[in-house]
Amino acid sequence: MEKIVGPIHGFYVAAYAWPSADASSYSSYAKICRHQPASYWDAKCLVKLFGGEHHATVAVALATAHLLAREQIDDLPSLECSTFGLDLPYFDSRSAAAV
Repeated sequence: MEKIVGPIHGFYVAAYAWPSADASSYSSYAKICRHQPASYWDAKCLVKLFGGEHHATVAVALATAHLLAREQIDDLPSLECSTFGLDLPYFDSRSAAAV
């Protein structure tokens, strides 16, 4: 099962849960993307995360993967804000020589 949410500070999270071999628990994974993916498998991501294994239900597995992705997003610069005042015009070596 998969779930895609976002935007969260400009990022999208594609989470995926898969049953264990004996079908008694679930493993989870997440991808953090700049653009909304069509599916977990098609997601072109910035970060891949393992959400752990042995989750009791698919809902818990997806929630854990999503929580880990949100914690990672908190450490990334937001795509929804400016560059913190560093919005400078293009500066190349020719203009450096003129200074």
